[in-house]
Amino acid sequence: MLAPAFAPAVAAEPQPAQDLRQMFGQGRVDANLRGLYYATGNAFFAEGVDRDTVAAGGRLGFTTAPLHGVSLRASGYLQRNLVHAGTGRERDLGRNLTVMGETWLQWQGEKLSLRAGNQTLDEVPFTASFDFRIVPQLYQGVRLRLGEGGKHFTVVRMFRYKSRIDESFSRSTNYNRRFSLHPPNAGDAATDGFWAMGGAGKTALGAVDASGQIWLIRYLDYADLYFGQAEMAAGHGLLRPFAAVQFIAQHEQGAALLGPVDNRTYGLRVGVRSPRLTATLNHNHMPHRAGAFRNGAVATPYASYQTSGPLFAQPYLTSTQDLGTGDAWSLDLEVAASRQLRWGARWSYMDLSPAAGQPSIGQREYMVFASYRFEGALKGWSVHNAFAVQQQRRHRVDYRENRLTLNYDY
Repeated sequence: MLAPAFAPAVAAEPQPAQDLRQMFGQGRVDANLRGLYYATGNAFFAEGVDRDTVAAGGRLGFTTAPLHGVSLRASGYLQRNLVHAGTGRERDLGRNLTVMGETWLQWQGEKLSLRAGNQTLDEVPFTASFDFRIVPQLYQGVRLRLGEGGKHFTVVRMFRYKSRIDESFSRSTNYNRRFSLHPPNAGDAATDGFWAMGGAGKTALGAVDASGQIWLIRYLDYADLYFGQAEMAAGHGLLRPFAAVQFIAQHEQGAALLGPVDNRTYGLRVGVRSPRLTATLNHNHMPHRAGAFRNGAVATPYASYQTSGPLFAQPYLTSTQDLGTGDAWSLDLEVAASRQLRWGARWSYMDLSPAAGQPSIGQREYMVFASYRFEGALKGWSVHNAFAVQQQRRHRVDYRENRLTLNYDY
């Protein structure tokens, strides 16, 4: 449900070319236009910090047809702040950006691909590029992948990173001051990126579908992260119950810019799916570790302060991994009312402590959303709106935010 309804659709692959002329002549152009209006009240519990921000922009890209398995892609993004009122601009939408997007060279065999350049990384946990406003977060490096879809083995080595508020790649992370609202120990330290190795698989066990993934991620000079997740689901029937578990272990690495990192995360998800409805109960338990980073929280240098983490229990406006340790809960409901309309709701409770000896923040969040995809003459257009309210024990005001997005994909 965290992925917006207007997430870019994957374009059909161009037909193989026979020569350089066909390689470019049979290539595909893709484009996106987006307008966003964010209205925030008591932003991040700062009383009286009310902001209204309107921004517009989009993407223009081109991908060649493959020639002997080799293809090229180039794209660019533009973001402009149109209107802002209140106590200031919303951090992400208030910036004017002109950015080179995905720009890569790829060789694709039958089930093996090698990609080098600026790219999204949606398969590696805590690096997903779907949580963006107009300009996505991108990585600069090399990815080797064997397999397709839910069955793959992947190795990546990323050297540079570009957040959704930056115009260029650098050795920064979301823990640096430019991105983070509350920088941790890392300050403005530069790192040499990360590497990751892992994969996913799925199979049918009689009437049950089984799937899972496992990863090792080394955030250089931050921490090593070991991640595993597995799910069992009924393969047939109008109502298909399912259950999933996840586990994370993490410790500091290299220069340990965050200081000691000592995390264990356990997750459980149970729910039911039908052709039109998905409902889940989600829980994550993270034991307190006095003296460790954020009381034993998982360190996510490229997923802090954005909803790109795979933890089962997540709020909408903030991220579980940034709030401390203890227990996180959520109830999610998503309904596909029709082929064009979907709506949903989420309740989450963060019984988390940000530091040893501090009480739980007791954060409650209530979120509702609706999305509509147009058809006919307006095919390609979609509109998405989400409204959320957060409450915390230590703050006397509520933090509320409404996010409205109008989107067009070509």
